[in-house]
Amino acid sequence: MIFPAPHARETIASYGYRIARLSGLSSLPELVHLFDLDLRALLMGDRHSVENLARYTGCDPQALVRGALDASNPRRLQLGADPRNKVQCAPDRYRFCPACLGGLADGDLRSACLGRTDWLIDANHVCAEHGLRLMTVLPRKAARMQQDLSPLIPKLVAARAAPWQPGRPTALEHYITERLDGVHSRRWIDDVQLDVAIHTAEVFGAMAMRGPQGDWKGISADERREHGDLGAEVLIEGPAAIKDFLRTHIGHGRRGNDYHNAFGRAFNEFYFRKDQPAYRPICAVLAAYVGETFRFTGQEKVFGIRTRGVEPKTLRSLCNRHGIGLKITVQVLKAQYGLRVGIGASSEVDPDLIADLAPKLKDLLNAQDAARHLGVSVDVVRGLIGDGLLVPDYRFNDRMVGFSAATLESFLDDWCSAGKSPSGGQAIRTPIQTVARANRVKVSRLLIAARAVGGALYRDRRKRGLTGVTVSHSCMAALVEQAKTDASKVGLG
Repeated sequence: MIFPAPHARETIASYGYRIARLSGLSSLPELVHLFDLDLRALLMGDRHSVENLARYTGCDPQALVRGALDASNPRRLQLGADPRNKVQCAPDRYRFCPACLGGLADGDLRSACLGRTDWLIDANHVCAEHGLRLMTVLPRKAARMQQDLSPLIPKLVAARAAPWQPGRPTALEHYITERLDGVHSRRWIDDVQLDVAIHTAEVFGAMAMRGPQGDWKGISADERREHGDLGAEVLIEGPAAIKDFLRTHIGHGRRGNDYHNAFGRAFNEFYFRKDQPAYRPICAVLAAYVGETFRFTGQEKVFGIRTRGVEPKTLRSLCNRHGIGLKITVQVLKAQYGLRVGIGASSEVDPDLIADLAPKLKDLLNAQDAARHLGVSVDVVRGLIGDGLLVPDYRFNDRMVGFSAATLESFLDDWCSAGKSPSGGQAIRTPIQTVARANRVKVSRLLIAARAVGGALYRDRRKRGLTGVTVSHSCMAALVEQAKTDASKVGLG
């Protein structure tokens, strides 16, 4: 038996066939029968089968493990012992480097390499050893794995006679070679499954060259290779570079929180794979970018990961966060800062400015809201303020005031629960606002006059606010006369 040394990344099918032919056997199945090995288990990288073959040939088992492949999935292969080196393959074609075949036509199989693991990867187009474009031959029928290379030898010899095309490995192809050789530089992408890294690189490159909304149909193999080259340079640098790339090509989107539309067709490439554990690291970075860039309320699942978006800067959302009134904040911004901000959902303001105003505006009501709380009109509230009966908690300018709920309730306790309802029935009292309108006197002046007359006001507890304050008919004339007298003294008429 003749046992040549295995080449780097050589598949077990290639190495076993070379041993068989150099030893006078016709095929790989004859070799495994002679060594009492299971052919399928050997090609799938079974540890005991690989160790037995290495013991027979006198080579390092680790050298053979690099060329083992797991063909349990028709479209996916695990290359070598690292479980992260899983790739997509094409069972309907066989690719090779013409220089690696060496003296195949002359029968020299010691130096020839008939199959490498990197030839099985769709994204690989150039031989890393010789810098040549890989050639392609079509097997007689598609198979999960090439069990015996004997039928392919005539086609390989004939195809090798065609002109060789030089080529330089792209960044993605160079990275694939490093992964298959077990080179790790503590890069983030090294922990991502190999076929996921390849697919992500191609998607990112397509976004850069075609845009997120571009049509991805009919992409040729050369275009996909260019896409993978661009995307691999981003992935190798790490998550920070990925987010910078997405900011350049995705941005904020057209609608602020519509990251589905901003990602375009690339969204589907990852969204429909979000439940696959291999895509989890990529989806986590994409979800983090969306959470740092796009606005949406609360927490939302982005690519299957719960993410909190950027805090919105609209006035309405900031007011809700700090618990301050929207209308009074709009008025304060206009009066004190000259900012004309609408109350719509799209109006954005400086969050720090609202944070500074929040302690002053916390739970404050403006004049209109205070009037509704008291059950009167705004003019009545302004009269109460002007006569000193209702003191605002904050006075921002001549027309801008703010009231706390406690202040309004204290006012109502002072004026709405002072008197008892008389025993004469409803006919002997009239609401104070009705008396004020009928006699053209301010409500505030009637309240002041009630202090001098005494016993004129009563409380109807079925009604809220000043609408429940009534005037006794027996005291109405004296109360109105006192109010007009006081008004004439201060020139109010």
